[in-house]
Amino acid sequence: DDEKSGRPFLDRARETGRKTVSIHKGLSSEEDLGWNGPSSPRDIGPAAAAYPDINFIIFHSGYEPRRNGDEEGPYSEEVSNSGTNRLVKSLRDSGVGPGDNVYAELGSTWYMLMAHPRECAHVIGKLLSALGEDNIVWGTDSIWYGPNQPLIDAFRAFEIPEEYCQKFGYPQLTARAKEKILGLNAARIYNVDIEKSKASFKKDEL
Repeated sequence: DDEKSGRPFLDRARETGRKTVSIHKGLSSEEDLGWNGPSSPRDIGPAAAAYPDINFIIFHSGYEPRRNGDEEGPYSEEVSNSGTNRLVKSLRDSGVGPGDNVYAELGSTWYMLMAHPRECAHVIGKLLSALGEDNIVWGTDSIWYGPNQPLIDAFRAFEIPEEYCQKFGYPQLTARAKEKILGLNAARIYNVDIEKSKASFKKDEL
């Protein structure tokens, strides 16, 4: 969102008709952690509010791998300068909410979360609360982790505990929400006709 490079870049994207910008936010190096590091999503809220006609896809959703065994928990102002909390805070402060023009992407994030169900429930729950089930998109970064079918299976099976929903206000991760996250949301962003695409495949190709 800075005047030197960020805004001129977004102005140029707008001029050329580009309506979707994908941005790496999260998975920082040790020295870049926190609110002000270059991979922090702190600038996403202001940029999205200033450019409502551009979709912002936030790769990794601002997530940071656990260090010293610490897992990411519920959002609070005290921890708003770390992990996906930074994205939540940036959006809240800028008045950007569910159904607006910011999308959280789960590449690498889900891979790192799925073996830690408590942390997973908090991260996915916070993203659902801040962005809504229509604004989360699937990603696997499977080039690093091998076949992605086990990741898909784990995501389809995962549920946010009812206790967490009641205590922290998280929405349920329903079967319909999973369908949206696993493909329907991205199809909408990139104008993919799902039924037409499905009809173009032969069974042996699948």
